[in-house]
Amino acid sequence: MPNCFSALSFRRRLCPLVIGSLFGLTGLSGSVNATPLLIQASEQQQFEQAYQAFQQAKADESTPKLRLQQLAFTAYMSGRDHFGAEHINTANLALNHLFLLEPKQRISQQSHALAALVVRVYQGEYGPQAIELLDPLLLALETMPAPNEKQISNYEMQFAQVFSAHRTKNPQFVVAIKIAMAEQLMRLNQRRPELWTSLYNESEELYGADHATTVKTAFYAAMENAGAEDFAAAVNKLEYVVAVDARDNAATLQLQLAAYYRLINFYQRLNQTAKVDVALRRVGEMNHQLSGQMVEEALYRVSPEFPAEEATAGRSGTVQLIYDIGTDGRTKNIRVDSATNDAFAAAARESVSAWLYVPAYDDNGEVTERKNVEVQLDFNLQGN
Repeated sequence: MPNCFSALSFRRRLCPLVIGSLFGLTGLSGSVNATPLLIQASEQQQFEQAYQAFQQAKADESTPKLRLQQLAFTAYMSGRDHFGAEHINTANLALNHLFLLEPKQRISQQSHALAALVVRVYQGEYGPQAIELLDPLLLALETMPAPNEKQISNYEMQFAQVFSAHRTKNPQFVVAIKIAMAEQLMRLNQRRPELWTSLYNESEELYGADHATTVKTAFYAAMENAGAEDFAAAVNKLEYVVAVDARDNAATLQLQLAAYYRLINFYQRLNQTAKVDVALRRVGEMNHQLSGQMVEEALYRVSPEFPAEEATAGRSGTVQLIYDIGTDGRTKNIRVDSATNDAFAAAARESVSAWLYVPAYDDNGEVTERKNVEVQLDFNLQGN
């Protein structure tokens, strides 16, 4: 049976069925009880109609996606009645149904149970190291609505068996699937710093330093480093990401913009002011080139320190500030519009003085200041 994906491009396609004389009904014998055979014939007829309707709709490019989803599900249900829940044809019908759902639609306990069933059927049909297992295993992660450590660990072990059997023959394909797996683990809040670092190293070896896949894995490896508070390692990888020649590759450019956002935060943490200024200028240029939209929210904020005397006295406060944002993305001309008292006002001004913004551009493509930005800071003691 052919795979349900293309090994070179990793594009999923709908699965065909393993069918011999699927639609040829056996004649009834007068010497046997005809009732079960009649029921079987009825189930086969229902499946034949449902599957043919699905195939015809799939062949018609004008078929609405929702209609195709409905027909795929009907074909799966009738196929389950005809073949049985754990037949390979039923598993393929289930995959077709899941493939046609939008990614967010797939995330449910019902879809996950279906994907898990397909994994079991495929293991029995093809063996634990078969490449055919990869799609069902990915769907098992994609459909999982909430992290389940035991199930995730089991899926990872099953992935590892398949990878070990095919890494030498199909290294690029294995890396592509491992990246898809790692992205799903990330969605499920599973930290895998070693996995992302190994993917970065493998991608660089397979594709070269400037390839989009290498840039992507480097970015996520950096995010794993940051999650472990290894900011030096994160900065090192992100600086590589932003230095790559993107060659107008949209995905790489978006990753570079995201990398600059994070570098600004890390540089500020590491007190590297000169690098902050360079990154702010570059993120302003890239944001203007890619979207042209002004970014209203601050890139970097620090919360004000609660004045000690006011905390001791149990007092809360509010401060309203007005300030400008320079062409370098830094705040300036901070004015107090109103404040509960001077202590709160001083704390608020000190905080806002450290905030950083994406430099703004005017309609002529020139970097410009933003005037009279207003903000209110509330000082509340915990529990108040």
